[in-house]
Parts: sequence; C-alpha cells; structure tokens
Amino acid sequence: APADKKPVSFVFHGGSGSDVSDIQEAIGYGVIKMNIDTDTQWAYWDGIRNFETKNHDYLQGQIGNPDGADKPNKKYYDPRVCLRAAETSTVARLNQCFADLKCTNILGGAAEGSALGPRLGGLPV
Repeated sequence: APADKKPVSFVFHGGSGSDVSDIQEAIGYGVIKMNIDTDTQWAYWDGIRNFETKNHDYLQGQIGNPDGADKPNKKYYDPRVCLRAAETSTVARLNQCFADLKCTNILGGAAEGSALGPRLGGLPV
C-alpha cells in the first residue's frame, strides 16, 4: 500500500453506541465501514415513542381530546404522522452518524481520499 494509505480496510462491527472518540480513532486505524443498525432502530422507535408521549391525550379515541369532547383526533392517529416522526428521528440520528464518521457532504464517496473510490463510497481516510 502507498505510504499515505492504510494497508487493510476494516469494518467496525457493533459500532452502535460507541463513543465518538473511539469511532474517530477507529477511522484512523483504517475502518471504512461502521454498522449502525441498532442506533437506527432505536432512533426510529424513539421517534414513535416521543410522538405518543407528546400526543398521548389525542390518541385515546377518534373523537374527544383536551381541546373538547367533540374534537376529532384524525391528524394525530393517522399512522403516516407517527411514522413521519420516526423517519425524522432516524434522519437526525443518521446525520449525527455521518458527522461522527467524518463523512458529511460526501455523496457516493466523491470526496478525495475515499477508500473505496468515487462510485462505491466509503469513509474518508
């Protein structure tokens, strides 16, 4: 391998929940991929959980809420609304992961120094 490149590319299995300093140290050792499935699953669930907590009193029936006994709740129990909250939460977590992995503003690995080249992506090295 060239002197300025790492001789081996590593995958950081179980990266979810890791400290940012450990993640960035691993990148320095040649990690080009990190698994974050547990983090993204939690972020999705957390979006739904927070939506329910915030809107609990509006999710107890089709009609009737703190605003009045005859007030409809459709805009709260429509599943697309809580799923959107889950997606928003997941996007926020992914953005944090991208920042932690030093790969923001890198679409498709186009950044110079990508370990896997411009078409395949990869973490900066």
